[in-house]
Amino acid sequence: MGTVHIMLGSPDEQKAWPPKNKKDYYIGVDRGALYLAGKGYKSDLVIGDFDSISDIEKHEIKKYAEEIIEVDPDKDDTDAELSLGYVMRLFEPEKVVIYGWSGGRLDHLMSTLMIPLQPRFKNILPKIEFINKTNKICYFLPGSYVIHKDQNKTYCSVIGMTPLEQLSLNEGFKYQLNKVDYSYPAALVSNEFVTDTAELTFDSGIIAFIQSKD
Repeated sequence: MGTVHIMLGSPDEQKAWPPKNKKDYYIGVDRGALYLAGKGYKSDLVIGDFDSISDIEKHEIKKYAEEIIEVDPDKDDTDAELSLGYVMRLFEPEKVVIYGWSGGRLDHLMSTLMIPLQPRFKNILPKIEFINKTNKICYFLPGSYVIHKDQNKTYCSVIGMTPLEQLSLNEGFKYQLNKVDYSYPAALVSNEFVTDTAELTFDSGIIAFIQSKD
């Protein structure tokens, strides 16, 4: 299966838009479904409580939605958590790319970026990417990885979402490390690629790897 693209409903000035690909799937989450409809995307699935959506806007969403799942506003999961739960149940994607996440309330932003720490999403964690106009975030479980530089990004950062053990960054990075332990969630920011690829390895923990530009 191809990529699942999820558009969240954040009022995000840095919002990026997914490519239109017939092999891919598109999920609109609450107001994110309206964003997709406004750009002519057909949503395979729409999820939300729609408590802040007008009847006219809801009608527009329905015109572009294959299936709509309406949920109770008083729910335990956030909209982003709900959407990933449905992805795990309904799809077997190669990748899950999330858009419309970086504007609006700070508590929503932090909770969304921390979703991959939840044990229930462990199996899908390596497939998740968060993308906006200036940033791409992906997540790594322990192992060894060859990371490819995004050509339009200048900086890269290794964010320990947990304590890390035996972290190494090879010569593909401007600033290197050799088997360093961090007993706390360390943020190693503003590194750079010196070649098109670089290798990252670590033995324990979870890493958010960010590529960004000003």
